[in-house]
Amino acid sequence: MSVLKTKLANPSRMRGIFRYLLQVEGQRQKREILEQLLSPEKLAEGKTPSRPMFNAALNESLKCKLLIEVKEGAISINPELPQLARDPELGDDLLPDTLMELFFNSDNEDEFDFGLDCAWYLAQDIYDAIGTWEEVEKRVSEQKVAESLDLKLSSNTLFGHLEDWMSYFGLTWRHSLNGKKVAVADPTVYIRRNLEALFNGQSESKLSLKEFMDRLAKRCPLFETGKFREKIEEKIGRRPPNYLSTSTAFALFRLKDEGYIDLRRESDAELMILPKANQTVDDESRVSHIIWTP
Repeated sequence: MSVLKTKLANPSRMRGIFRYLLQVEGQRQKREILEQLLSPEKLAEGKTPSRPMFNAALNESLKCKLLIEVKEGAISINPELPQLARDPELGDDLLPDTLMELFFNSDNEDEFDFGLDCAWYLAQDIYDAIGTWEEVEKRVSEQKVAESLDLKLSSNTLFGHLEDWMSYFGLTWRHSLNGKKVAVADPTVYIRRNLEALFNGQSESKLSLKEFMDRLAKRCPLFETGKFREKIEEKIGRRPPNYLSTSTAFALFRLKDEGYIDLRRESDAELMILPKANQTVDDESRVSHIIWTP
């Protein structure tokens, strides 16, 4: 079962266990001590089963191999994670990317549906953001993806859980518009956090936008040409050739405005189209290269 459908295992609870283990000696602790520290007896009284929130978060952390069980009933951070992901100073900041790697880039069959849900949401028009699970249910039905892709989001609780996870990953943000709560499919935070890795640490370096998108999809297959997005677009319809989705385009325009990247249009180079709200294709929307400008 996906972490998305394990409603008690939200990002903050899994993060709490991981943050504690980052700081303890050997990055391991006996399970019963973890239980007592992170889910005290007073909070566990009367709960059946005992400590349901702690146990759900711990079990999902073990299932995705963020944590492992070691000898004598101890729980440890997985020593096979990259060194930076286990660094006491950096590990917490890198945890969203660590979890995304474990969920979506490691042949994790349990999280395949979760990846499809996220990719579907990112493929929606950012300028027509979904606000309620009723709207999700309607759009999933209109696009005829519910049964074939198991996009079972037709409950307020499950949709809220998806919003929590996508916001934690930096793929969406939430706001209220005329009293309507909206989760905006805007991956700006995720892309900003990964620019250094996408450019191999080479500031002021230039990539064709196509190569940049290929690297982005390899790092996070929820984006265009990634395995989850490809599966979704087989059902909801392909983008026109060389067009990005509105959510990805919006994120790149934001990053340019914030000074993190520059977008260039060079002659005799393959152009990609970054659609805007007004749907017009002007010179600013035609981009061939991207430069990282930290």
